[in-house]
Amino acid sequence: MAALFTQYLRTAGHRVLAVDADVNVHLAPLLGVTADAGTALSHPDNTRRVRTHLLGTNPLVDGVDHFVATTPPGPGSHLVTLDPADPVLAGHATALDPLTHVMHVGTYEPKDIGAGCYHGHLAILENLLSHLDPDSDGWVVCDMVAGTDAFANSLHAQFDVIVVVAEPTPESVSVARRYLSLATAAGVADAVAVVGNKVADDVDLEYLTEELGIAPIGVLGMQTGLRRARQAGVPPHPGDLDDASALSAIAAHAEIRSLPPAQRESLMRTLHLRLANKGWVRAAHGDVTSQLGAVR
Repeated sequence: MAALFTQYLRTAGHRVLAVDADVNVHLAPLLGVTADAGTALSHPDNTRRVRTHLLGTNPLVDGVDHFVATTPPGPGSHLVTLDPADPVLAGHATALDPLTHVMHVGTYEPKDIGAGCYHGHLAILENLLSHLDPDSDGWVVCDMVAGTDAFANSLHAQFDVIVVVAEPTPESVSVARRYLSLATAAGVADAVAVVGNKVADDVDLEYLTEELGIAPIGVLGMQTGLRRARQAGVPPHPGDLDDASALSAIAAHAEIRSLPPAQRESLMRTLHLRLANKGWVRAAHGDVTSQLGAVR
């Protein structure tokens, strides 16, 4: 879905940054980009370079080693734009064309066995998203880990729309229902939209609507053409779909669902303070509550 939506936006002439943030690393290859450990955003050298750029001259952060997942931009910070010349895009993204770039966070490496979790890899994505220039024109599309992991960090508070892809089965519905419940508790329920996948008929659609309590904003059927393209190893394209209206529905939904800046800032402040008060954060980084600066 993320690859199809990226291609949809690309075909329409929009500026797009596609970020593969799934531990399985499927989005980048689906867009024709080779994703290796050395180019991953979570590679320590790349993470340090990106954070050094974002830090700029921000006096509220005591050096790049004190960046945490929720560190916000401050005076002197460098914001990321979707311009190809932006240092973060130029140094860490693959250009599909002048308007479309692809990044990947990375995956779980053998060295991480018994010593870490994938949530730690996502911290650099949190930094990148929180430092996006709000005046930069374009779209950021992230393929996320399936399920509720986004609530283990600040990612749920950083998107205008979170598309939950649900199939008309009890197992898939249970995951989507749990996501909706957590989104309500986190204050971002309005950001969540459901797209039905493998919806064969009106009975499937009715099942999703009744079980989730909201109607999907769009649906995909069984998509024989898409399956044949993937079986042949061809990157997915909206033209492979029997009906691509779900993609335009996502775009239309996102156009009217931008999270108000004040609400996003309030959510991010709350999450930063929650993280700052963790014992392991204080032990590793000291008191990072001062990174917030003054309330605007």
